[in-house]
Amino acid sequence: MESSRIKYSVPLRFMWERFNEWKKRMHSQDADAFYNSAYQYSLSRPTQEEQQAVALQLNFWHKDYKGDFLHVWFEQKELYDFLQNDVALKELDSLKKYLADNGDHLKERDLYNPSIEFSFVRHDIALHVPNQEEGYAFSFCLLPDNTIAIFFVDDEGAGQIHESQYNEVKSRKDEDSKDVERNFRFAVNLLSYMECFPECVREGVPTSNNETVYQPKAKNIRLGISDEIVEEGHTGAKRPHMRKGYFKCLSSSFYKNKRGQIIFVHETMVKGKSKTVDMSDDDRKVEDFKNV
Repeated sequence: MESSRIKYSVPLRFMWERFNEWKKRMHSQDADAFYNSAYQYSLSRPTQEEQQAVALQLNFWHKDYKGDFLHVWFEQKELYDFLQNDVALKELDSLKKYLADNGDHLKERDLYNPSIEFSFVRHDIALHVPNQEEGYAFSFCLLPDNTIAIFFVDDEGAGQIHESQYNEVKSRKDEDSKDVERNFRFAVNLLSYMECFPECVREGVPTSNNETVYQPKAKNIRLGISDEIVEEGHTGAKRPHMRKGYFKCLSSSFYKNKRGQIIFVHETMVKGKSKTVDMSDDDRKVEDFKNV
């Protein structure tokens, strides 16, 4: 149930506040003029790392201003935490194939070398999380060499995570490595969740949203929790926590009717040999499902 007390995080807040201040100071509504001014500022930063961080923040904001970002409003923070911490990444190859077949294929010129043009598959997503301060937006890219990279902007700055970096840090225990692993895993799992459980995706902004910094003019969706990831007790009642598992794209020709679909595989062993796989359509349970 929605409550008027819910406060959502605001992605790209810093750049939106800068734009609003610029409008008042310059008595102008020209977003392109602001973009050009802020871009010149990014080039004045003392290091290339700082220049790239400011430029990435600015580019994200400009895309958001034009309505290119998909805004995802989590109805429950528990789902956000679940996709970050409790859903494993078993492999990426089948998901890459799914993205290549179903994603948006784009071309874009390099920010610092316009003569170079990249072709890639991209998903731009801005997150709104209940009762969380930090805003977060990311661009999920399938690159020409068939690797995944995630470019992100939060209240503290900007950065990127390539799948090679994810593979390097996922066995480490330090906090920085855990953050890299968690952020990469979340971005992949979010896309998989929305494809796996489309019945949990609803258009619109929660009525409890009372943010005044800006109202996104892009597409807004509300994301709820699927019953398929909620743990069941021995009596059949739903428990307050969610079941651990992972997403899998059915890429084998073995799956004649469901090939190409993303499913959620529960980490529940049956007699130590097989797993129960929940689907998001009428054919929900496939018992003794082996070699997922």
